[in-house]
Amino acid sequence: MNSFQLIKYDVYSIFRSPLTYLALLLTYGAMAGMTVLFVQQLDKVDGNIILAVGSWFFSIVGLLFVIKTITRDISQGTLQLFMNKTKNRVGYFIAKVCSMIIIALLMSGFLVAFVIIVQNIVDGKNVTAEKCWELLVFYLIFHLFFGLLLYLFALVIPKTALIYTVGIILIFLVPFAEPFIPMIPKIGDNIQDSLKYIPFSYLPNKTTSDDFTFTNWQWFISAASIIILFIVNLFYVTKKDI
Repeated sequence: MNSFQLIKYDVYSIFRSPLTYLALLLTYGAMAGMTVLFVQQLDKVDGNIILAVGSWFFSIVGLLFVIKTITRDISQGTLQLFMNKTKNRVGYFIAKVCSMIIIALLMSGFLVAFVIIVQNIVDGKNVTAEKCWELLVFYLIFHLFFGLLLYLFALVIPKTALIYTVGIILIFLVPFAEPFIPMIPKIGDNIQDSLKYIPFSYLPNKTTSDDFTFTNWQWFISAASIIILFIVNLFYVTKKDI
């Protein structure tokens, strides 16, 4: 099996799908509408605000692309064609990881391109190159962490609907439930503090802010989580018969 061809097909399937352009149209439309509101109220638009608004939209779109990439062969019943030998399984998994990275790069490019266009049209503070780099690194970590986690779910329970459901819960439920955690008697505050070191919490939270940096512990936890998920997936792929 040619992993490079599989990566090309993953990317090609994204760009040939009408849903891709619908998602981009809705995302750009929502961001453009919010930009117009900012201009009407403030006259000037801070590029960092637009970046923060767009980071949430494109993180959702990117994750949906990742899930589609993971589940496409499951839903089409063609997964067995790629997973019939150990060598093919490993190559297939590596190709999917590369596709996740490419999706993260695409989402970063789409968002930064919109911000640059807005900055050239309206007055306001521009986004620095350093901030764009921080966004790129954050998106790589975000898509790899959740992508590898959902890929593991797909290996254990190859059900497309379940994988989409888990992805939506991880992105939406956890951040929206977090403000209510301090209300838990006795242990609420302790749980709230611990969430700063749990990727399920701090990664989605960063999509709604303009701070894409990590603390030293968050860097370590993020890197360790991705490495562990990669190893677990790789081990499971080599042992599991599909």
